[in-house]
Amino acid sequence: MLYSWGLVANKEAKKSSAHKRHQDRAVFRPSYGDLGRQMMATENTPVLLLSATCRPIAITEILKSLKIPEDNIHFSHAELTRPELRILRFPMESSLKSANDLMNMFGNKKEVNSEDIVPTLIYSGTRNATFQVMKVVNSAYGTAGEEYNPDSALIRRYHAGTGDMDKDDTILGYKRGEFPCISSTMALGLGQNWKQVQRVIHMGRGDPSCINQMIGRCGRDGKPGLEILFVERKRKFGLNTPEAIKKADKQKNDTRMDALAITPVCLRIAFSIDNKSVEYLYKLLRPTCTCINS
Repeated sequence: MLYSWGLVANKEAKKSSAHKRHQDRAVFRPSYGDLGRQMMATENTPVLLLSATCRPIAITEILKSLKIPEDNIHFSHAELTRPELRILRFPMESSLKSANDLMNMFGNKKEVNSEDIVPTLIYSGTRNATFQVMKVVNSAYGTAGEEYNPDSALIRRYHAGTGDMDKDDTILGYKRGEFPCISSTMALGLGQNWKQVQRVIHMGRGDPSCINQMIGRCGRDGKPGLEILFVERKRKFGLNTPEAIKKADKQKNDTRMDALAITPVCLRIAFSIDNKSVEYLYKLLRPTCTCINS
């Protein structure tokens, strides 16, 4: 099996707002030419190609780059929908920088013990924002100032700039149940398979393919999970109405980011990769979804 992984940043995507929204998103350029040369040495040998959150148009271009005719490859489409997860989207009342919308997500310590808070991951777009999230959560819980405590029993943070030893302490402590919440960037999550995570919160608008991976950390044990998306009501220079979305290029990252923030469509369907696939059409026949738009 030939394995190549990464989050692609092409020339145009580097300038897009959607790409800049996730600070610790890896800049990755797959060298399809090198991959193609390796595949030329696999005559009569089966090769497995895996893709995640990859749109059909991207797969078509990848095959074209590798010079692989579609009749030479067999596709196996997995079921991407996880009905045990409930997706809620809330327009933000406060600014993204303040993160004050999180105040209603946590009760006071007089009412809820820290060990009774459901295991939660809170994703922010920048490293600085992860600290602001900690301040808001501690303020809501009645432990203001605890964001400076590296051994907090409520919330700790994780991002690409965190020291290696701190990263290990955070991950091990979370696994052991020493604290229920982590404030992080996209640096946390990929490759993790924590079954205890029951709630994932994402702050601000973002690239749907990235958000899809982040909220996928939730409910890995098969039990119900809650996914909460806080999105800005309006983005400066963004597409903030359905009419503007209709006129825009549907394949641009910024268009997809803004569309997810305002769409009235069931969010589970909105996350579907291909709206012409059999799996998608089957979803339409299912019982009503419990997401915020249903």
